[in-house]
Amino acid sequence: MFLGFAILGGLMSLIALFSLITAFHQRSSKVGASALLIIALLLTGWSVWKLPYWSHQRAADNPTTESTKKISSNSGQAFSSQSQQATRADNEKSVNKQLGKSLQKIGTMSFDAKTKTYTLTVTNKDLQSTIQGLTKHPEQAKQAKWPRFVNSFSKTSASLKKALGTGYTFEIGLKDQKPVLVYKDGYVIHNKFE
Repeated sequence: MFLGFAILGGLMSLIALFSLITAFHQRSSKVGASALLIIALLLTGWSVWKLPYWSHQRAADNPTTESTKKISSNSGQAFSSQSQQATRADNEKSVNKQLGKSLQKIGTMSFDAKTKTYTLTVTNKDLQSTIQGLTKHPEQAKQAKWPRFVNSFSKTSASLKKALGTGYTFEIGLKDQKPVLVYKDGYVIHNKFE
């Protein structure tokens, strides 16, 4: 909606500018063209300011920002390869341990060998409140920078595939609730807020 206003305001500004230039050349009244130019510039500025690209909320209003910065630095790390003598179960346990260590500020890790599923249960208070807020208002996912959060964990899932092979699932969610994000082989297969 604001993008449309920004485009419309930009066009109105150009028309008003040309009208003002024409009024100067013809030595006619410049009041109407000046007023139109001022209104168009104000409308354009306001519309551009309201675009979702700009973040106007403080960190207290949007706790995801801080969490996302911490998370993006930890996620997507490739796991160290194990020797060929190690069994698949040893590799899976080792990866779970590495994930648990690198994501400990976000939550706790668990692994289900039967379903080949790694689960990150969120314990970070800011991230928990963000997920709960987005559950009530999923339309605010873009403002909460949720897509960036989602992309950062795609790299983690791709690292799982590289270290262990295909077929491994990586889930993120709150305790005793269905996961909000599910990845498999580097791709998002479920995003609750999309």
